[in-house]
Amino acid sequence: MKLKITLGKHSGFCFGVRRAYDLTRVNSKDCSEVFILGKLVHNNDVCRDIYKRGIKEIKSLSDIKKGTVIFTAHGVGPGFYKKASIKGLKIIDTTCPKVMKVQRLAKSFAEKKYQVLVFGDKNHKEVKSIFEWSGRKAKVIGSLKDAEKLKYDQTKKYCLLSQTTQNVEKFKKVIAYFQKNLKNFAYFNTICPSTNDRQKEVRNLARKNDVVIVIGGKDSANSRMLYEISKKINKKSFFVESGKEFKKKDLAGKTKIAIFTGASTPEWIIKQIIGDLKKIV
Repeated sequence: MKLKITLGKHSGFCFGVRRAYDLTRVNSKDCSEVFILGKLVHNNDVCRDIYKRGIKEIKSLSDIKKGTVIFTAHGVGPGFYKKASIKGLKIIDTTCPKVMKVQRLAKSFAEKKYQVLVFGDKNHKEVKSIFEWSGRKAKVIGSLKDAEKLKYDQTKKYCLLSQTTQNVEKFKKVIAYFQKNLKNFAYFNTICPSTNDRQKEVRNLARKNDVVIVIGGKDSANSRMLYEISKKINKKSFFVESGKEFKKKDLAGKTKIAIFTGASTPEWIIKQIIGDLKKIV
């Protein structure tokens, strides 16, 4: 049978990553000294492209004395803006608008004396920024088990938010648990629509294809989540960052292969991997 390769329609950059990449390329052109606080996005190919433009990565604002600093798509806490202003740094803020919305909700509800709860990975940059915007008062919940372990005060008001790239189905279970066990409970589904669309599509592709190849950076949380969702449905699911990771034996005899990507995977890598794939199948 003839090989059929299907590229997921929601593959490639999401809106937030495209915006961050474009803002960085355009606004850094006329700046002599440009630094980026951490990785722009969790994709090594995108980061290499940024560094080729003369932009240097730093780990702390203390690492620079002057110039322009880029805040990444994952966002930063309010203290970073203040510190950059005091140092006289120009700021290029590429924070995703969807992330910014969660940050502002955390700030608003913390000020209204709600106990803010954040469903997400406590070590992720986005979640750390949301925690900072809550006045460092939010509690981070990584799973339903974490929610069940927390001690609650029924005289308090609670507000649940989510990291924008979290698992939709798991978030629904956490919401249901709190609705059942808390008297004063509000929540906002702050998972990005793009995340939701990608998770739905990868489930569909996993059911309809012999193999699913998810392309993404190894430290990309949303890419790894898509792979994990696919793997539960289709055992022949693979998570790769480049075409060099393919093994011909894993694809032998397969005629329907789906290609899917995380939100920070660039179009040029997708084309390269599809080309590599055609050579070995």
